[in-house]
Amino acid sequence: MKITGAGWTEFRRTRFSMPIVAGTVLATILTGCSSTTGANTTDKASHGVPTDLITASSVDSKQLAATAKKALLADVPVSELPPVVADAFAVASKPLTDAQLQLLKTCLRQRSCDTGQGTLTVAINADFTNNPVWSTRRAEATAQALAYPQVKRIIFTSSSSGNIAEVLANLRSLIAQKVDIIVEDPVFGAAILPAAREAKAAGITFVTANSPLPPEAAQMVSVQLPYDLCGIGTAAAKKIVAGAGTTSKSYAFYTGVPGNANAAEWQPCAEKELKAAGWNQAVSGFTQWTGQGETQAANELLASGKDVAAMFYDYSADAFLRPYINAGKTPPASFVDTANYSAFDVANDAKKAGLNSANYVSNGHVWYARMGVTAGIEIKLGVNVPNKVLAPVPVVALADIRDQNVSGMPSNVPLPTLLSPELAKLALSAG
Repeated sequence: MKITGAGWTEFRRTRFSMPIVAGTVLATILTGCSSTTGANTTDKASHGVPTDLITASSVDSKQLAATAKKALLADVPVSELPPVVADAFAVASKPLTDAQLQLLKTCLRQRSCDTGQGTLTVAINADFTNNPVWSTRRAEATAQALAYPQVKRIIFTSSSSGNIAEVLANLRSLIAQKVDIIVEDPVFGAAILPAAREAKAAGITFVTANSPLPPEAAQMVSVQLPYDLCGIGTAAAKKIVAGAGTTSKSYAFYTGVPGNANAAEWQPCAEKELKAAGWNQAVSGFTQWTGQGETQAANELLASGKDVAAMFYDYSADAFLRPYINAGKTPPASFVDTANYSAFDVANDAKKAGLNSANYVSNGHVWYARMGVTAGIEIKLGVNVPNKVLAPVPVVALADIRDQNVSGMPSNVPLPTLLSPELAKLALSAG
């Protein structure tokens, strides 16, 4: 995939948050790891922070390329990535020191941490906290923040109910605390704009990462880093249609909750491609993005007797496919944009039972939190970051990325994560 020009300056659903750094010894270590690489850090005078930044040109190129491939599930040259995306991967490519690991463990047990260095306060708000995606994103973001000596404090807020009123209350609490940066995944779309407007008025850098915002919201936020939902919907539909042959088929659409901003983007784009190929929608439904909701939807689909050739969903397909395998029936071809590592086990079980079906995935974007952190810090340091940045999102066959099946990784962690199995387990236990 190659994106050029304005295509760089251009989403998705839910799940994450972030914590901290501390200690003068770590400050020395981190400062030694960073380097000046030509970044336009003109904001030093107003913030009193170091101008050194870890960027794509200051790290080992092979490590950087490997990190980008792991995150994107495909080879995309670093030279073709938007600068802020490449810089985020650069930070993630540097292994955490022992001191940083200890701080990460400490920070994930708390709602806020002080680092003992820097001047910036970074706040991470999670709109949901009811599944492993949010927990993993929180740890991803925390690990990213640990690399920046400019960060003094990190605050984590979350909505246990997934209620927009609670989300807005959390955001306004962060504004009242006069944080410097807020990183938000706007699951509720434009509903978060009142808080974003207040943050802007208060001089706070407000970054959205993952879920989309409507065009009219662009100037209310400092930068958007949306998941390319329309792109993956189109690409996934093309892959499934090509694999199914020329015969017209029926398909099913599923998403988590009614009215979410994610499905509003990817479903129409996938539907356009499918209808052009002569396919018809047979089923649509909601799962609340929970295992129970997914299993119920799958059982209802099986019981309906409808011959669905493909299923599209914006979370893990495991609970959909298991009932088919248990019933000895070949599962429909599937596309999900947030597979779990357990997808490899489900695919293996289907193969052992002679029930092979095509499974397609795109990256689980839990690491988008890292881009949000990097973008916010670079903006505060005076770096020119476009108002909208789009990372490439390849759609790949699960069978082609078996090398991503990391030994020891918890099965319910989103695929891929840039965390080690040890840190992924820590993220899940921290909640």
